[in-house]
Amino acid sequence: MGLLRFLLAITVVLGHSSSIFGFQLVGGALAVQAFYIISGFYMTLILNEKYVGKNSSYKLFISNRLLRLFPIYWTVLLLTILYSVVVSIYSKGNDLGSFSYYADYWNVMSIGSFIYFVFTNLFLFLQDTVMFLSLDTASGNLFFTSNFHRHTPALYNFLMVPQAWTIGVEIAFYIIAPFLVRRKLNIIIPLILLSLLLRAVLYYHFNLKNDPWTYRFFPTELVFFLLGIVSYHAYKKLDTLSIKKIYLQLIWLSVIGATLFHSFLPIPHKDKLYLFGFFITLPFVFILTKNWKKDAYIGELSYPIYISHILLFTILKSLNIPITGSLLGITLSILTVGFSLFLTNLVTKRIERIRQKRIVPNR
Repeated sequence: MGLLRFLLAITVVLGHSSSIFGFQLVGGALAVQAFYIISGFYMTLILNEKYVGKNSSYKLFISNRLLRLFPIYWTVLLLTILYSVVVSIYSKGNDLGSFSYYADYWNVMSIGSFIYFVFTNLFLFLQDTVMFLSLDTASGNLFFTSNFHRHTPALYNFLMVPQAWTIGVEIAFYIIAPFLVRRKLNIIIPLILLSLLLRAVLYYHFNLKNDPWTYRFFPTELVFFLLGIVSYHAYKKLDTLSIKKIYLQLIWLSVIGATLFHSFLPIPHKDKLYLFGFFITLPFVFILTKNWKKDAYIGELSYPIYISHILLFTILKSLNIPITGSLLGITLSILTVGFSLFLTNLVTKRIERIRQKRIVPNR
């Protein structure tokens, strides 16, 4: 599934920059939800096949997941802070970079609000809740809002790596995953229905049809993680069958094609159809690609691509190079992939050796 994960990450890059000759792939929101399905699949896979026996430890699982997330994130966070410091010095304080909103609102922010921002920026957890809150500049306290677009300041501006809010959702799932993924489908399927029901109630009854309710609210996004669990169970059944390789290759090519050409497809409800097709075909794609080492390596780039691209985009814009149109998407994509290769070799590979040493071989 490596190439597929790579394309979904590039989708987010293009969503924050520009399309490439009209190619937008599936769009950022859809890519995030597809990643949630993959996450549900992988967490079910490793908890049922890796974190068993001597490794059946909640602490080991959670700490290993965080070891996978934090080093890359903290590296990009540190670089973001350093970049902001350099920009501040170079501009003689006229541009404070990521500190701009803190400088503008620190004097009206309570200690509790400040601690909240520091915590979410450092530890990722609860970053998604930023989109459901706003700052009362009179009291300095945070308050709940159903539409963050209606309030100033928009709190996502206080996030140093703003796209990392999705990792907050991921961490929330990791916390409950060990209690979910080993359950039978007669437990998982009702939970899927409840999550869908809640989504429908919020959308139709409470008229919450705007961002963040459409793809940032964990209880309704949980359906995608749960679909990943179901997809894993389907994989275990299908893996016992003798499926011709040509059929698996055709399915894989169909998913890749649907991802590449999604924005050009003139069909109604294509987003829902894409996610449904993604869920249905995921077991077949995994059967075909699970032993592809190069494909796996390409997939490992997806996380650093996702985490680093906004920083690189910010730096690119600050250089005032006249890059517009498709050239912007191409340039940012190339820069991000190159930087992600650097991060993977510098950080991920070293941390991965530490993570794997913590796993005791099950005999």
